[in-house]
Amino acid sequence: MRIAIDTQSVLGHPTGIGIYTVSLLNALRWIAPEHEYTQLNLSREVPMRLDRRLRWQQVEVPRRARAVHANLLHIPGFDAPRWKPCPVVLTVHDLIGMLFPQNLPPVARFYWSKWLPFSVRFADHIIADSAHTRDDIMRILRIPLERITVIPLAAGPQFRPIESKTTLQKISHKYQLPDQFMLFVSTLEPRKGIDTLLAALAQIAPHNNTPLVITGKRGWYTERIFAQVEQLQLRSQVYFTDYVPDEDLPALYNCATLLAFPSRYEGFGFTVLEAMACGIPVVCSNASSLPEVAGDAALLVPPDQPTALAKALHQVLENDILRLQMRERGLQQAARFSWEQTARQTLAVYEQIATRLS
Repeated sequence: MRIAIDTQSVLGHPTGIGIYTVSLLNALRWIAPEHEYTQLNLSREVPMRLDRRLRWQQVEVPRRARAVHANLLHIPGFDAPRWKPCPVVLTVHDLIGMLFPQNLPPVARFYWSKWLPFSVRFADHIIADSAHTRDDIMRILRIPLERITVIPLAAGPQFRPIESKTTLQKISHKYQLPDQFMLFVSTLEPRKGIDTLLAALAQIAPHNNTPLVITGKRGWYTERIFAQVEQLQLRSQVYFTDYVPDEDLPALYNCATLLAFPSRYEGFGFTVLEAMACGIPVVCSNASSLPEVAGDAALLVPPDQPTALAKALHQVLENDILRLQMRERGLQQAARFSWEQTARQTLAVYEQIATRLS
């Protein structure tokens, strides 16, 4: 079978969808080399403004799939093409654009909250990262259950406990990290719950002076975070690393005392899984898909409740035995997810849809 995959998101500095795409493709080639995998991309990183993105996914991707005589086309993220030269499988990671449109600029709001959800209907079959995302698709978009398959993602093999003190010291020196710290890793945007995390930090600071390291690319929301830090008098307690390259993330996790992740909504929750795979205790919200990923390995708290979050963070920071127990449970939970498993389940969808629609 000749499988065409949109890999434009892999080029440049891959975000979550790019990481998903390259990890899945590598695993597919390993478990099923008898199939032919054709990458569809522009051979270079291109800023995907709204008009460019629509043309790429609605015109160029299906045209290129037809040119290579693909038996099946997989869109790993965003919108499915209306014109389909072959059966189309679409991965829907979340419905953030519909659920949080206020976080988007006006022009992007149309694409993410209006067009993208409408275009999902063009796909012959949908892969969802989590049962929560599947349920959102069914509830909000009215897509029937039989057209959706839940296939969880995984942390990459680079996310593991690191024993080398030299490696950890190098990362600590590079980012000027404190000896012990709580870590937050993600895009700096409102739905991630950073405001809740800072409010919780202010509550535990008088009792435990463990600082917070915030890792993520700075954007329009950063000024609000800085203002809250000043308002709560946390300047000496909060460190900002800005963007951290993928190759440094495993060591950064390993340097941390715990991961704090009070996100209000996640389609899957890569950050939680990566931290657990590195053996780091996790305190996260019980919102959306996070309980599916964390299992019983993390302390779960309701989103938007700083006092509950502060209590959980303080409990982990003050209890050495609990941290060791959470480390072991986290490693076991992370081991339940693998890219090989993701690839095998995805290949089963390919074969089912290609056979049914051929």
